[in-house]
Amino acid sequence: MSKLLISSLGMVSAGGIGIGGYLLFNPSENKKFTTFKEKYSKSLLDLSGKSDETIWNTKLTALKSQTPNHPSLKEVSAVVKEERGEEKAKPLHKETCQKIYDSPSNNQSYFEDFKKYCSKLIGDLITGDWVSQESSADSKWNTKLGSLVNKKGELISQKLKDLVGKLPAGNNDSFTEAHRKDLKDWCSSKKEQLFNGEESNVIEEIKSYCTGN
Repeated sequence: MSKLLISSLGMVSAGGIGIGGYLLFNPSENKKFTTFKEKYSKSLLDLSGKSDETIWNTKLTALKSQTPNHPSLKEVSAVVKEERGEEKAKPLHKETCQKIYDSPSNNQSYFEDFKKYCSKLIGDLITGDWVSQESSADSKWNTKLGSLVNKKGELISQKLKDLVGKLPAGNNDSFTEAHRKDLKDWCSSKKEQLFNGEESNVIEEIKSYCTGN
């Protein structure tokens, strides 16, 4: 073998080791995905403290009657259904959510689990009873629509501004089922929306038109 060829192979070998060594000691260069923790940082539940304990309990209760996708969450669901299984399931639940937080955010089946069992939704942060009356019934939704008309200059949400532009200026009896459905659908979407650090005035607006008697 010629000296030139040996020299060339040596350079390639050294170069390969150099690249491999760079990647080994710079693991961030190997990272090809964004985690749930990075993409939805404002939606994460507190894993160590007690600040989100009420929300954790609500999510754990949901696991009693629902079927998650993540294998570890399926185990949590099985444990929590056992007699006196809640206390045993609580740490397992948090451990599994930590796994999901660290996993790729483009996994759609795990996104559903993240949203349902491991994250803060706007609905989790608003106290009070959400209006559940069907849009075919008029009393509660008509009252909310009337408030929209009266406070149209103070609205924040563009969708509410668009809705109030469709509403008649008369009394509450002038509102139609379509008007009520528009507001009901908006409230439903907000209740199931991931919390993303929305300002308190945005949360208060949702509370004003979607909850209460």
